[in-house]
Amino acid sequence: MKFKSTDAKYLDRRKQLSEKYGPRELWSMIDHWPLYCGIGNLSRFLAIADLVHQSLGVPGHIAEFGCWRGANLLFMAKLLRIYDPLGSKTIHGFDSFEGLQTFAPQDGQAEGTRGQYKGSFEELTDMISLQELEEEITIHKGWIDDTLPALLQVQEELSFSLVYVDVDLFAPTKTILENCHARLSTGGFVVFDEWNYQNFPGESVAVREFLEAHRGEYVGHHVKHARQPSMYLRKI
Repeated sequence: MKFKSTDAKYLDRRKQLSEKYGPRELWSMIDHWPLYCGIGNLSRFLAIADLVHQSLGVPGHIAEFGCWRGANLLFMAKLLRIYDPLGSKTIHGFDSFEGLQTFAPQDGQAEGTRGQYKGSFEELTDMISLQELEEEITIHKGWIDDTLPALLQVQEELSFSLVYVDVDLFAPTKTILENCHARLSTGGFVVFDEWNYQNFPGESVAVREFLEAHRGEYVGHHVKHARQPSMYLRKI
């Protein structure tokens, strides 16, 4: 896999520095984040910022599927505060907070990741409260197969401008695409974190099946200057 040896060397050097300088006070590290943040991680968030900025002119809210610890969720909410402070866009976050659990045959070797990416609902809601982002963010806790159709049934007016898919696996990706297709505004984005990613093949399979069923309705785009997200679709 590309970058595997580079990442291993970087993580080893990072570990050595951590041992050399010892623990740091949390908020001091956060306030000086460019000092500690790796280029790969920085490029990821710059790419996401660019996608959010591009989607501002598209009507509808933002949805993230697979929040994990909530870094991307809060990042996008803060971007809305900066880019569109008087606008009505909000963010819907979907996660079971139980990690990866249910695997389909299309997911292949990803079954070895069972239980990974388990988030903390309490910590996430505390961080949202700390930064007073309650009006910008709504969390839908539970399995996406249940929470997404239920939300769309109750809120028939709900439309999206950007849908961020970070669920890794075939079944939830398929559920997201099938349910959000009709609610995604023309010109809107569907962003994929693990498309064409060897360790999680199910996401790519679900995307391929969706595009075969909706030929000519979306255009795929490479995400420049970042490993992840790896692709986005624009509805035409």
